[in-house]
Amino acid sequence: MTVALPRLLDELRELGLRATFFVEAINCELNPAAVHSIAHHGHEIGIHGWRHEAWDDIAPARERELLGRSRTAYERIAVDAHAFRPPGGTIHAGTPKLLREIGCRWASPYGTTPHIDDDGFGWVPFDWSFVDAYHLMQRFASLRERRGDPADPLSASTAAGRLHAELERGTGPRTLILHPFLLADEAWWSEARSLLHWLADRRDAGEILIATGEELTDQLAGRQ
Repeated sequence: MTVALPRLLDELRELGLRATFFVEAINCELNPAAVHSIAHHGHEIGIHGWRHEAWDDIAPARERELLGRSRTAYERIAVDAHAFRPPGGTIHAGTPKLLREIGCRWASPYGTTPHIDDDGFGWVPFDWSFVDAYHLMQRFASLRERRGDPADPLSASTAAGRLHAELERGTGPRTLILHPFLLADEAWWSEARSLLHWLADRRDAGEILIATGEELTDQLAGRQ
C-alpha cells in the first residue's frame, strides 16, 4: 500500500482526525512497516482476521486459532491491537469469550446500537450503509439486493452522496468505514477526501463528535 495508505494518513493528520484501522494480522509479517506507520500516526489498530477469512463460515476451533495467531503477530511487532472487526461482520456465540481471552477490549460486528457489557467490554457495531465497499464493489451485489438496494455498484460521486446522506440521517453514533485499498482509485480518493473534510468542518463547528472505537467505548463505559 505505497500510495493510498500514506496519503490517507497524511490527510488524517492534516485534519486532526484519529481513526481505528482494522488490519489483517498477516500484515505484521508481510508489511510491518505499514502497521507501525498507522500506529506512529496516533491511530488505533484492531484485528481484522488473519487474512480476511470469511468469518461467517468459520468453525470454532479455527476461530480460536486465527484470533490467537493474530494477537501473537501483533505482539511480536510491539503493536497493541485490542479490538476486533470480523470480516463480513458476523460473530458467533463463542466469539466474545475468545476476544476477552486474547485481551480485546471491544469489537465491531454488524449490528445496531453501541453498548457496554457488565465487565466493561464494548460493542461498536457497523451498518453496511456506512461502508464504502458496500456501495462501490461488485462483490456486494447480492448483499445490496437482499437489503433492497440496486445490485450494480455506484459511481464514486453517487457513493459519496449516499454516504453524506446516511451520515446526515438520524442521531447517535455511526461507524463510517473506508477501505484504504479503494482509495487508490483517484475518483474515489477525491470523493473520500471531500467527505473527510466535510466531517472535520462539522466537528470544528461543534455539530458532531468524531471518535475512535476505543474512545467511544470509554465514553459509554464512563471512563472518560
